[in-house]
Amino acid sequence: MEAILISGTFLSGFIVVLLLTKKQKSLTDRILTAWLTIIGIHLLGYYYKQTGYWETYPHLIGVTAPFPLLHGPMLFLYTLYSLRNDRKIRTIDYLHFAPVVASYIYMLNFFFFYTAEEKKMVDAGEINDYHIFSIVLLVAILISGLSYSILSYRLTIKHQNKIDNYFSYHDGINIKWLRNCILAIGLVFLSAT
Repeated sequence: MEAILISGTFLSGFIVVLLLTKKQKSLTDRILTAWLTIIGIHLLGYYYKQTGYWETYPHLIGVTAPFPLLHGPMLFLYTLYSLRNDRKIRTIDYLHFAPVVASYIYMLNFFFFYTAEEKKMVDAGEINDYHIFSIVLLVAILISGLSYSILSYRLTIKHQNKIDNYFSYHDGINIKWLRNCILAIGLVFLSAT
């Protein structure tokens, strides 16, 4: 398991470096770079937990807990802007990240006022201060992942319908790869339930 986590972290980092060195980056390149950075940090967090690193440095406990709430919005924004020609993310699209911000705000007390021992005890389930929050967070992650997968898939269907209605020749316009990626991500969230 540790090898998979390290491989995923390395691969995410490698692709981020490739995207950062690319000339004339599009908006979708920047979104993908941010998303892969999030994935890399998220996998690294799992690796640290798996290897007991959090026992040595308990102040890192919980830092990546809300990260799964980022994957759905990032998928949706990547899909949305892959199908559009915008050069900037609309301000309203930042609202997709409100649950993550709310989670971190709720966890501020844990991050700044719990001792290292208390953090270890919360992580081990010996202190139930964040038990309900953990359940709510898990449900929110599953709902977010499935909802954004469905929304993203629907975007691709609408876009394909537009292509079919407006273009008589559309052999070069194929978004099947995007639809397959969305289905795979949706299946990951579905298997988590």
